[in-house]
Amino acid sequence: MNVRNGAKVTKVPYVAIAVRDRDKAADFFTKTFGGEVITSYSGPDNDFLGYKDALIRIGDFHLYLMEPMEENSVVDKFIKKRGEGLHHIAFSFPNLQEAVEDLRERSLRVFDLGQATDELAFLHPKDAYGVLIELTPENIKYRND
Repeated sequence: MNVRNGAKVTKVPYVAIAVRDRDKAADFFTKTFGGEVITSYSGPDNDFLGYKDALIRIGDFHLYLMEPMEENSVVDKFIKKRGEGLHHIAFSFPNLQEAVEDLRERSLRVFDLGQATDELAFLHPKDAYGVLIELTPENIKYRND
């Protein structure tokens, strides 16, 4: 995707999967594809989202597993409606703010999670053929990676 001033997607840092059991899913992906869990978290930073996560490195790619921690959380609602599976794909940009501005100029719906951050935003799935797209800066860092 080319955006204003030559900015473009530089990588796909991860694909997020909604699962009912993060540990069982992590075990499957690490044993089946030779990956390694590089971080696993269910602390207070995730409380407002209502899920616990695990980030798995498989080669030069990452899977981000999301398990609901409470009834009616975003991930719980997703699984109830669609079942386990692809939740979102992350795209990285050299300049996230430029990318967001460009997408909005194209009348696409870009939103954030209401936190004071310019580290991520989302493109609405209705504007992306049913797929939630996370927009991140290209220098995004993961815990323990």
